[in-house]
Amino acid sequence: AAARSVMSRAFIVASTSAGLVAPGRAPRTRHSGPNPVALKPIGRSPAYAPSLKRKEDDVGGSRNKPGIARLFGGGNSDMKAKVAQLEYELENERAHASELGGKLRAVEGELAKVKDSLDLYKGRCKEQEKEIFKLEKKNEETQRGFDTGMAVAKKQIKYLEELLEEEKRKNQ
Repeated sequence: AAARSVMSRAFIVASTSAGLVAPGRAPRTRHSGPNPVALKPIGRSPAYAPSLKRKEDDVGGSRNKPGIARLFGGGNSDMKAKVAQLEYELENERAHASELGGKLRAVEGELAKVKDSLDLYKGRCKEQEKEIFKLEKKNEETQRGFDTGMAVAKKQIKYLEELLEEEKRKNQ
């Protein structure tokens, strides 16, 4: 239908250009755009064409190659080596990740134990702080009592020295 439409348009354009006009119609002016060109469909590229080999005969794995690789001749050994290398690295990384996961679980278990003991030690610390404050208070009271006793003793010693001085003066 599209080909027929293009053909009829081409006929009309050619007939009006040549001066042939259907009765009762005015001659048409030629359009100012580019001339239409019919394009032939290209189809699929040979790189993507299905292989004519049977599957049993396909030993080299050409059906598994991407189209571009088949187009340029493969490089199959390089690609296989690269894939093997990447698979090896992937397995190593997975083993390393698994090992790290085991270590992580062990450390998380230890962390849980430490948190439990932390709560226990926090309670003990609060009790010890209360006891320390009691002992400090007792020490301050004892120190005050000692200081008071020293002050009293010094006053008594001073008083006794003064009495001794008076007695010496009387006796002289």
